[in-house]
Amino acid sequence: MELENISAYPEICHKILDNLSRKLPAHLTYHTLGHTIDVANVCNHYIDYYMVADSVARLIRIAAVAHDYGYIVSPEGHEERSIAEVRPLLSDYSEREISLIEGMIRATKVPQKPHNLYEEILADADLDYLGRQDYPQLSGRLYEEFLHFGVVANDSQWLAVQIKFLESHHFHTDWAKRHRSDPKQQVLKRLKQQASSAPESSQKAS
Repeated sequence: MELENISAYPEICHKILDNLSRKLPAHLTYHTLGHTIDVANVCNHYIDYYMVADSVARLIRIAAVAHDYGYIVSPEGHEERSIAEVRPLLSDYSEREISLIEGMIRATKVPQKPHNLYEEILADADLDYLGRQDYPQLSGRLYEEFLHFGVVANDSQWLAVQIKFLESHHFHTDWAKRHRSDPKQQVLKRLKQQASSAPESSQKAS
């Protein structure tokens, strides 16, 4: 996957992406460089859709490439770790700009609680795949990661986690509500059908 509109990204973004490519642990199958680029590309779409001013678009792009930067250290509290890791690179930015970047990164934390449009953009971009055709492939990668960290132990537990998450999640921007909510509900419907048709012994294992 390639970063779209690459010339619009400030130098700091290229430094972050380079560090991610070199330092992200190999056992991460979902929170990869590819995921970061995907989120950045989705943010590009939102920037165009909402005609965001260049001065703010630059901050959105920084937040997009930095939102999982903390994974180079640990998945625990990675949003705050991302903020701590990226702050030394922001010496050329004002405190107001840094605060906006940090707010956008925090907005990706689940359960998501964005406070303005820019935070809504990051939140929805981070989970854009929930309403896309590549959901099965990307959720499969997340399943592998959850298995590695012991978040789930088997298919039935993973199915239950997916259903619970999709039931509680909602998109924030008007664009995502129109274009991602219905496909996400179809995914949820299929998962519930899968759960109801699972053997009783498998359901008990969850």
